[in-house]
Amino acid sequence: MIIDPLWSAVAQNIAFFAIASLYVWIGSRRLVGTAAFPGPRPPPDWFKVWLVVIWIVGLVLPVITLVLVGLVGGAREVTIGLTAYLAMFVAQVATELFVWKRWRSPIWVIVPCLYLSWRLWQIAWAWDLPGAQSTTLASLTYAALFVLWVINIGVHFTNIPRTLRWDYHPPSATFPTLHDPRVLTRGAHDPVDS
Repeated sequence: MIIDPLWSAVAQNIAFFAIASLYVWIGSRRLVGTAAFPGPRPPPDWFKVWLVVIWIVGLVLPVITLVLVGLVGGAREVTIGLTAYLAMFVAQVATELFVWKRWRSPIWVIVPCLYLSWRLWQIAWAWDLPGAQSTTLASLTYAALFVLWVINIGVHFTNIPRTLRWDYHPPSATFPTLHDPRVLTRGAHDPVDS
């Protein structure tokens, strides 16, 4: 049985959004009653430049390709692939803002962890649709998106400690667990409410 790419994209994105939202909700509920997350620290200058690259390559380029190749050029597969991609791009940004600003939860940081890996799947799936690489612009767009998000996964994961302010301890801080090899026994860990 062959499933139409449009219905496949719709089903995939709805299923992913539901599962990702459930993970985020469960994570946020586990942190109810804890201090509100103030948000990520102001980013360094290099990160601000990286965000501009993300918006240009991750949003502007696909929109241009969608319009020129998909809508004007009539390439249905490109329209399906890039529309699904852009829908999840918008869903990620909306989810991040909601979890950070409304729930004020540090679980905000896992939203990109979920969506970035999904984005790679979407690009690979869309790139593999028959006719998706019908033009040079479409091929270059999918390649640029794939490279962008692979790099951004590394940027995001290596920036998590800074984003969550894990280094917000005084230099004189001591942690008993660092000197106790019994990591899985009672009393080996720092108290939760210290």
